[in-house]
Amino acid sequence: MTTAKRLLCLLLLCALCFQPFCGSRAEAEDIREILYQYCESELGYTRDNLTPNQYVQNEDGSWDFSLYVKDAEPETNGLVIGSLDSDGKLIEIQGPAPVKSVAMWLNQEVRKCMFDYRELYLLKQQWEPKLDSIPEKDMETLNAAQSFNPILDFLKLNIVLPDEKCIPYEKARQKTVEIIESMNGWKPEMTEHVDVMVELLYIPDGMDHPVWQFVYSMASSVFHQKTSLREKEYTDEVSDRYDRMADEEDAIFGQNLPCMISIRIDAYTGEQVGETYLETPPTSGVGFTGIVLWK
Repeated sequence: MTTAKRLLCLLLLCALCFQPFCGSRAEAEDIREILYQYCESELGYTRDNLTPNQYVQNEDGSWDFSLYVKDAEPETNGLVIGSLDSDGKLIEIQGPAPVKSVAMWLNQEVRKCMFDYRELYLLKQQWEPKLDSIPEKDMETLNAAQSFNPILDFLKLNIVLPDEKCIPYEKARQKTVEIIESMNGWKPEMTEHVDVMVELLYIPDGMDHPVWQFVYSMASSVFHQKTSLREKEYTDEVSDRYDRMADEEDAIFGQNLPCMISIRIDAYTGEQVGETYLETPPTSGVGFTGIVLWK
């Protein structure tokens, strides 16, 4: 396994994720056709309603599978899941199930919004009135997994939208890129292989105006996350593109892959606030919201 792929495995501990098909592509196509037929006959979902997610062949030749339902209710996991025997006959199948807890639903919604500061602002407006009313048992479920790090603390940040004094988003992002490019050992060709995983505008404690904060990760990781959380589609073309990206990153970075780079700048002046946070493998496991909360 390449360094980039090992790193991605670590990153996916702290995010909702999917796995590619395990087996030959010819087998995948055959199984996919069978699944589409069962989804329509048993659940009423046509091919147009679905996108592939996971196909796993077990040692006994049976199959476990999942497909995403387009436009599924947000309070559900959005998945059709089931299994086939080694002859391709249906063992079981079920449609989207409700999320197990309010806290897990909240975590799912946060993950979807982390690529856009405006979406995070709207999410905070929606959820802030509900945070103190999340059942204790739900929070126990959320806190039991290390990868679901402090979601509540993250949403309790004073998240805002830009005012007339804020430097524009694109200028703010470019300033953080310049900070990255000034790091020791950074080469110009590395820049195109990182991308923003989290972007946020908020007013930290002790300040009277906001900061822009950007958390960068490997471009292949961001691509993988966006595909999983937004498009909910996994195809051979997507898999090939990810593999190419990961291979290119290995060639450029070698053993020095930056897992996450977190930078804050004053939203009015553009000056850096605090120091650059750089995390490389082995990672801390605190996840993206934890890195945002780093002081």
